[in-house]
Amino acid sequence: MALIALASAKGAPGVTTTSLLLGALWPRPVLVAECDPSGSDVATRMPAADGSTLDPQTGLMSLAAAGRKALYPELVDAHTQELVGGLEVLLGPPFPEQAGGLQSTWPQLGPLLSRLPRHDVVADLGRIGVLTPQNALLASADAALLLVDTTPSSVVHLRHRLRSVADAVGGAYGSPLHVAVVAPPKRTQTVREVRDALTATGVELAGVHHLAYDEQGAHLFQGQTLSRPDKLALVRSAGPLVAELAVAVAHGSPLPQAPVEAYEPGDVAQDAHDEHGPWTGAHR
Repeated sequence: MALIALASAKGAPGVTTTSLLLGALWPRPVLVAECDPSGSDVATRMPAADGSTLDPQTGLMSLAAAGRKALYPELVDAHTQELVGGLEVLLGPPFPEQAGGLQSTWPQLGPLLSRLPRHDVVADLGRIGVLTPQNALLASADAALLLVDTTPSSVVHLRHRLRSVADAVGGAYGSPLHVAVVAPPKRTQTVREVRDALTATGVELAGVHHLAYDEQGAHLFQGQTLSRPDKLALVRSAGPLVAELAVAVAHGSPLPQAPVEAYEPGDVAQDAHDEHGPWTGAHR
């Protein structure tokens, strides 16, 4: 099935949080794969389905060891874990020092995760640079989502990285490259300015989306229990993005980009929540 790669070019605009959010809202069976060599965040944030602590040694490192001779899709299930709420995850290396053992695994991960028979895969690549090893997954990705905040340095770094990422992503239909601008709900004009700065590079983008900066919403993906998660600005702003990505990777062509909208408190996108059905992720 499909592989969607998430990454940032600079800083920490919330790639892991967004990966978990997309997984929670995704309308088809999905696996969130932590493919960030800087170390696993999910294992320290989220409890397992039974409320216990996730096993940090079960994940990408154990998968690589088990598939030393050959990696194949049927091997993946034995190395995934279930978060509270039902979202399946493949944890990254517990510490950056352990990621060196994945040197021969990175080129195999993209083809492996893009052909899982029962799941789409949302891959958290973390921060990518020119030589970061997780870049190898981009060649197998059906779509990529790059996150950026509104600080000038973050936008400049992303502008420089857009072309290389666009050239690397392996999507075969139209432009597979999306951008999510993380900004407070009412900063719509700022999001438009970032969009204009990015489109001025001449790189074809399938969409530039406004993802609400929402501390309370982010707490949901740090193991905290919140009532009515569908009311959160972060969740409401992600609904159109998830719908567009899910259709694009299912049918091979992105939907027309919707206008950038402000996500006002109380402006509830309940229809988007209902469309996706029961949440499958960490919010439960």
